Amino acid sequence: MTSTRTDSSLMGQIETRSIDYVPSHERKGRLTDQATIWFAGSAHLLSMATGAIGIWAGLNLGWTLVALAVGTVIGTAPVSAHATQGPHLGLPQLVQSRPQFGRYGALAIWLMALIVYWGYVVFGGNMLGATAEQLGVGSAPIWAIITGLVAVVLAIFGYQWLHVVQRWISIALIVVLVIYVFGLAAGGVIPASAWDLSAGTFQIAPFFIQVSAAAAYQLSWAFFVSDYSRYMPADTPKGKIITWTSLGLFFGVFSFEAIGAVCTAVLPDEYVISALALTADGVFAGLGTIMLIIGGAGLLGLMAMCIYGGSLTIITAMDSLRKVLPTRQVRIWTILLVGLTSTYAGAYMPADYLNTSFWTILVVLSYLMAPWTAINLTDFFLVRRGHYSIREMFSSAGIYGNWNMRGIVAYLVTFAIMIPFMILPFYTGPVATALGGVDIAFFVGIPVGGILYWVLCLSMDMKAERAIVDKADANLDRDAMPIS
Repeated sequence: MTSTRTDSSLMGQIETRSIDYVPSHERKGRLTDQATIWFAGSAHLLSMATGAIGIWAGLNLGWTLVALAVGTVIGTAPVSAHATQGPHLGLPQLVQSRPQFGRYGALAIWLMALIVYWGYVVFGGNMLGATAEQLGVGSAPIWAIITGLVAVVLAIFGYQWLHVVQRWISIALIVVLVIYVFGLAAGGVIPASAWDLSAGTFQIAPFFIQVSAAAAYQLSWAFFVSDYSRYMPADTPKGKIITWTSLGLFFGVFSFEAIGAVCTAVLPDEYVISALALTADGVFAGLGTIMLIIGGAGLLGLMAMCIYGGSLTIITAMDSLRKVLPTRQVRIWTILLVGLTSTYAGAYMPADYLNTSFWTILVVLSYLMAPWTAINLTDFFLVRRGHYSIREMFSSAGIYGNWNMRGIVAYLVTFAIMIPFMILPFYTGPVATALGGVDIAFFVGIPVGGILYWVLCLSMDMKAERAIVDKADANLDRDAMPIS
């Protein structure tokens, strides 16, 4: 994928770049790969848990699917918009938070992202271990460790390998999904009453719980979207990359969320993995095993992507505190740190977290991410309009500074405004109470965060900043030397 590989040996296939700029002569890629990496990265067993939340909250299947579609669309829009930043800047996603928050100010954002990455690897390993145990091939902890180690290896080889693996997993997923869906429809497994969308079957609070969970789950990919588009040519059309990314994101996550909802509605007393195996075997014997294996492969791919993103986040944070030369060795050591610790945790985490903690985790994630994604996208599309200096982002004395109070204040104020709208197991905000237990904090946070940041940036002298940017990044491609 990059010119930094000069040999065909196994070590020569390991990606060398990490947080450093990808010059134009190393840029290539297919737009369809943006669809397949996100389709496989979201069409997997863990997504089923998000789809089951509405059923657990008391919605029927029909309204749960509607809520899932609404929430997924809401989450897909900002995530796909982030994909344009990769080709434009040639940088990983979270390096791009420095202009909005400063080198030190963005540390909190990077910590939040690292927790998300680490958590998904923990959840994924735990679920893959439980899946292997369900298939009768060994104990859950052992398989959680095995799958975690495979994910670590994929992350070490990096960008190109992840795209190739997810491309093949996507093809397999599409085949089994078509067979499964048509088989369920032909078998009449789902009673007609489950699809009832009459007014009497609608429940507003569970509906918004499911919408928020689906949106937050989708939005969690925003931290690393441009990590997987930064090798695309700089002139990649924004509309096309948004479209292809949206297709992969929406259909990937919605497919397995819908399966989770169906399985929980049909077999409410079964664990979601068991319910998938049983309903698939109802189509034909053995399909359950195939669905679990291929759905597990998608989850394994996501784990590798999260380990990869976690490594980039740690290197970015280290570089903010003290200048780091982002060598291949640094990549590997940080990947091992993220991958091995999360794999161990996943192997020994209780298996019932899906029923007890997953919804709360998604809700908290939506509260934390809404202001960040609003500020980041507002800065990119409305304030600076894509005019950034790569060199200044990496300079300790650069124009973006150590602390950008505009972004920090906008984030903190937005989060404070969201608090009265929040619902958590230990707290219900006054506005949420007045709305009858409906949580709309996420939907408040995104517009408020974007508007507030835009207002705070009106006093910026963008003409002067752009002059500095143009001068600082002269001959950038020529000077972007390979790092071994």
